[in-house]
Amino acid sequence: RAGARGENFPTSRLAPYDLGGTIHVVINNQIGFTTLPEEGRSARHPTDIAKLVEAPVLHVNGDDPDAVYQVAIVAAHWRATFASDIVIDLVCYRRPGHNEFDEPRFTQPLMYRAIDARPPVNEIYAARLEAEGIDTSLMAAEADTMSERIAAGLAAAKSYSVNRADWFEGAWKGFRAGSTVEMLGSPETGLPLDELRRLGRLLTEVPTGFSLDPKVARFLEERRHTIETGEGLNWATGEALAFASLLAEGMPVRFSGQDAVRGAFTQRHWELHDQTTGARHLVLAPAAKDLNHVEIHNTPLIEHAVLCFEYGVSLADPRRLVVWEAQFGEFLNIAQPVFDQCIACSEDRWLRSTGLVILLPHGLDGGGPDHSTGRPERLLAACAGANLVVANVSTPANFFHLLRRQMHWPFRKPLVVLTPKALLRHKACVSVLADFGPGTAFRTVIRDDMVKRPKRVVLCTGKVYYELLLARAERGLDRKVALVRLEQLWPFPADAVAAALKPYRTAELVWCEEEPENMGYFRHLAPHLEQAAGRPFRRAGRPASATPAVGVKAWLEAQARALVADALGSG
Repeated sequence: RAGARGENFPTSRLAPYDLGGTIHVVINNQIGFTTLPEEGRSARHPTDIAKLVEAPVLHVNGDDPDAVYQVAIVAAHWRATFASDIVIDLVCYRRPGHNEFDEPRFTQPLMYRAIDARPPVNEIYAARLEAEGIDTSLMAAEADTMSERIAAGLAAAKSYSVNRADWFEGAWKGFRAGSTVEMLGSPETGLPLDELRRLGRLLTEVPTGFSLDPKVARFLEERRHTIETGEGLNWATGEALAFASLLAEGMPVRFSGQDAVRGAFTQRHWELHDQTTGARHLVLAPAAKDLNHVEIHNTPLIEHAVLCFEYGVSLADPRRLVVWEAQFGEFLNIAQPVFDQCIACSEDRWLRSTGLVILLPHGLDGGGPDHSTGRPERLLAACAGANLVVANVSTPANFFHLLRRQMHWPFRKPLVVLTPKALLRHKACVSVLADFGPGTAFRTVIRDDMVKRPKRVVLCTGKVYYELLLARAERGLDRKVALVRLEQLWPFPADAVAAALKPYRTAELVWCEEEPENMGYFRHLAPHLEQAAGRPFRRAGRPASATPAVGVKAWLEAQARALVADALGSG
């Protein structure tokens, strides 16, 4: 649509999206349903958006097939010669109106009086050829045959049904559609500890003679230390090990996002910058079997066009991990059309699988109304059957396994992860190297095996777990309250939840979430939670609100204390 096309032009000459030029064909029927051009745009032509990149525009009369042919030839030569965009403005009209059942004469009587009086283009062209002494009988016969084929196709469409998964051919050969049951399972994705340490050294190597910023140097030293000692691996380290390990296994990785290379929260530093010469070093490159497999890019704040492009890449190459990260979770709002109309329903609606990963920084930790939520309520509303994986994981190791699982499944599903902000430097949000090691895998649910006979069991997901953990210790409730973490929100891991709750048959069940009631998880998950547990849950969280978060820190902290107290109780 026009919105996506308008966003595509500004990205068309950026390295991650440069296709060597595109031929854009605008079928300009001079009307938008019932809206005239002067009511639908400020520009003179619908192609004026091409001026953003100074692309040439060829205006051509759609009733002149020879001119259209010549324009197409010029466009093809332009792209081949200059590897840049060119636009064809095919000026024409809709004879039936917006569709075959619409009546355009209600709103454009003069325009359609002229159209009604004008012969169709095939008749105009045939008359011209006949005037030049060219026999058109063959063309007329072919036109009749085409009409018959169209009619037969429409009749056959009424009884059409998909009888084979034809999208698993070509680049997709060997893949299949995954079921809900399969999406609840996780293959072992751990690696030998020596391999993890080897990758850690590669991730923290600095080229000889490279003048590094002192803070970045300290960052790399700390990362290397945690990997070598096997203690205190933080979120960004777990993420880097996941991507480095996939590259080492020969899998291409394409990672893009807004300030994603350094990290919007200064957590990654995937590209080092020489402070003297400006030279750059991509830290993931040494781990890759093939340097062409490493695509790490910053992107402009043009979410819809960028996500459309990344979705397309994921459709073309199932053996490449394609990841897009929003600067903040709310920014998926701008790309909602492609998410709703293509990604979430890719298999069901379009018969196409995708393994696209979307990272949405999420959490009510002081960002205010516009930088706090990845909209979990919208994500869960889009979930049905085996269409989508939604996760909000709580440990670096589990995030590592989640990313690796995406490529080690024998099928592809879109994955949306509500990633943390405050937890990136949280001292408790760390993992040991053994959690990345042999025999380990992604866990859909993390139990609290330290508490044997609690009076209350609190289920939660994501960042709020650490707030509950701290408050539980401060209140002396370590033996009275068990904390169970739901790491995968969809497909809902009913059996894993039931198993985690089985030892606590008499305990009160509480679901705790930091989000407002109308923007959280409970409204969608409550039926599944209660069916798995065999009894009801009580919700603890912020009340419903028109905005995701307050903008005053003191209010935010007071709300957090209240919801944690409500969840834990007094014992």
